[in-house]
Amino acid sequence: MTTSDGPPRIDGVGGVRVRALTKRFTSPRGEPLHVLDDVSMDVRPGEFVSIVGPSGCGKTTLLRIIQGLDDAGSGEVLVDGQAPGSVATGFVFQRASLFPWRTVERNVAFGLDLKVLRSTQNRPSSKAERRKRVANLLALTDLTDFADYYPSQISGGMQQRVNLARALAIQPSVLLMDEPFSALDAQTREKLQRDLQRVVAETGTTTIFITHDIREAVFQADRVFVMAARPGRFVKVFDIAEPHPRTAEFQQSDRLAETAREIWGLLHSKPPAVPVTN
Repeated sequence: MTTSDGPPRIDGVGGVRVRALTKRFTSPRGEPLHVLDDVSMDVRPGEFVSIVGPSGCGKTTLLRIIQGLDDAGSGEVLVDGQAPGSVATGFVFQRASLFPWRTVERNVAFGLDLKVLRSTQNRPSSKAERRKRVANLLALTDLTDFADYYPSQISGGMQQRVNLARALAIQPSVLLMDEPFSALDAQTREKLQRDLQRVVAETGTTTIFITHDIREAVFQADRVFVMAARPGRFVKVFDIAEPHPRTAEFQQSDRLAETAREIWGLLHSKPPAVPVTN
């Protein structure tokens, strides 16, 4: 496992380009807040990237800018070569954000229903095709037997699988995940890490994954981007030379632990003055 040493190709659907992104906010007390500083990254189509860093370093802000929920401030952000918000992106939050009055099946279909209303991109031509897509996603996430259940009737881990299936229903160019497993117990979390590996490998969806769990970041990603404290900036990128989908053996391996220790040491050392680029 070595550090990355060259710019990746980002041609094609699912490529993400971030160049010299700087973001400032004004605090509730009217004070300037420098959140991101000269952040640059390229994500290849189909790549799985993890981002780790201290709380408040701007990880979630970066995801929100890529999705188009926040403006980019200064710099450039492109998804599929277009401005954020111009193409379909899926977002999975820290806690399941399901509608309690909808069944599992209807929750998964909700995002697809919105896509049908908003545009023709990836639009199934009939109700039958929409039902087929939902059924395929339920099978992919091992939820077929729970299609008629309501969120209150399933576990937290299963609720996050519903969240994942709903995000994938619109066939997003990029899947954005903001600490999606942090509220779960350790055993469930490890199981969902392996489930996510299988699902992403099968769909080929470009994925950007934020986590505070360094081992989780290493287990999931092709590359791990390490971010310094606010103002957030990347200080090192690690290549994880392990085939996908990752296995339980790698999850508990010395190879993973060694890289996780190196990242931990970097996060607890003084960061370099110049941000890293890739």
